[in-house]
Amino acid sequence: MGNTKLVKPFTGRKAEGRGQLSQRKNLKAEGKPLPLTKKQAQWSRRRFLKLTSLATGSALVTSGLSHPERVWRRVSGSTNPKIAVVGGGIAGLNAAYQLKKIGLTATVYEARERLGGRIQSVTGAIGEGSVTDLGGHFINTDHTDVLELAKEFNIKLFSLIEEQQRFLFPGTAYYFNGKVQSEEEIADKLRPLALAISYDAGLLDQSFEQYAPIFDSMSVADYLNKYADKIPEPFIRELIENTIRSEYGVEPEESSAVQLLINLPTVDGNKVELLGNSDEAFVVEGGSGMIIDSLVQALSGQIYTRMPLTRIQSRGSGFLLTFSHNYVVDADYVIIAIPLTVLRKVDIQVNLPNNFRRFIHEVDLGANEKVIAGFNQKVWRQENGFVKEVWSDLKFSLAWDESLRQTDRENGELVFFLGGNEVRRAQPGNAKLQGKKFVDQLDDFIPGAKDAATGKFLQTRWTTDPFTRGGYTSFKPGQLTEFSEFLYVEADKPEERQDVNFGNLVFAGEHLSDEFYGYMNGAAQTGRLAAQVIERQHQA
Repeated sequence: MGNTKLVKPFTGRKAEGRGQLSQRKNLKAEGKPLPLTKKQAQWSRRRFLKLTSLATGSALVTSGLSHPERVWRRVSGSTNPKIAVVGGGIAGLNAAYQLKKIGLTATVYEARERLGGRIQSVTGAIGEGSVTDLGGHFINTDHTDVLELAKEFNIKLFSLIEEQQRFLFPGTAYYFNGKVQSEEEIADKLRPLALAISYDAGLLDQSFEQYAPIFDSMSVADYLNKYADKIPEPFIRELIENTIRSEYGVEPEESSAVQLLINLPTVDGNKVELLGNSDEAFVVEGGSGMIIDSLVQALSGQIYTRMPLTRIQSRGSGFLLTFSHNYVVDADYVIIAIPLTVLRKVDIQVNLPNNFRRFIHEVDLGANEKVIAGFNQKVWRQENGFVKEVWSDLKFSLAWDESLRQTDRENGELVFFLGGNEVRRAQPGNAKLQGKKFVDQLDDFIPGAKDAATGKFLQTRWTTDPFTRGGYTSFKPGQLTEFSEFLYVEADKPEERQDVNFGNLVFAGEHLSDEFYGYMNGAAQTGRLAAQVIERQHQA
């Protein structure tokens, strides 16, 4: 699950730029619009959200969303307001941390006994010295909020890009149709579809008003059906479908086609980037949980655990919060930083727009899980293997080397990453049985994989966790258009900014980020933005 970034020991942008340069030349030669650069694509995604908000009659205003309590004022003239943050994941913790830095103290209430939400790291579970991220793992070079937190807390990042460049073996392998497909073969067969995707991304960039509703109304399955003539082999379609399963945790028919355009698969000569807008440049050397540990330490004395929220109700301009065991607290400001799948179970007795209530109840987290296997050596580092990852048509869409960041380890571990129906087909609670099946399949392509397996396995349970109920956010066809007004939009100009708050009730979480939903950075970003909302209101 997830992604993040940091201090920039090596950004990886040059490699990424090369990855799109050839494609731009191909499109130009054919007289077609050039593909978006990473910066352009992110700007376009923001513009898409703005324009769809305007199209649905939702004016973008500095104060966020229209509401009868939109006038902001200092609560009771107090200089020390009571601020409650519900949710101890990175969104809630970062909100409280950012408030603390400006002199405002917030109390964090977390339902679990542990903190971190969908960020959790364990050590020694797979092998001696192993570091395993059960949740959020990858960090992109543009994930500035996570990068800034790592910098502030002196957390060391590991460059996956630099590490891959040390080896002559392929960084990525492709196992389809019972054989190892070379990157050159993938590039040749994927190129027509990749060009079509770039062309359509260019249409979005040129005229969002005209094309965004069209692509958002389509599912990825519809989109691939439309371009069936550009898919020369069925396994190319399955490869692209697997990127939807891994990135969004849903089947292609359940995803807006815009999410495929955001993925922006690219072909540069004989090189392939399936996720052209996600470079996965870094991981935290000691595990993503180090960011959580640092935030928790910075908020010492401000956090309560085992406090699941059951009800929130208005009281004047403030709120009453009821937690389990009928523990009640009052607050002048509240930041809700829990997943929508959990929030919909809370009794919300607050005046909210009907469309926002629909947003809470209709937008879901995808289904993603990890099955993690230990090995006594990194046997996948061979000619038919890989250094970082493998895409496949086996019972797992994607697998990667979780131990890549630990260069001094001879032993290793692979994460078999499941999404969509793969999660539903897997045997929950039987990590050994499931892991052994995957290792056996891998042995057909990497001889010696079974012999190198240690028999130690882990399996995550995010989809059945009552305080998560899924992986990360995915938008169904039509939902980005319909609910774009409920996503944070950062802008230098106040009139272009979009916040997610109703009076003194503010929301945060990866599901509310326009550019980074589904990523650790989206959660951290919206936590910071939620804190800024309270800062502005308190100063008004």
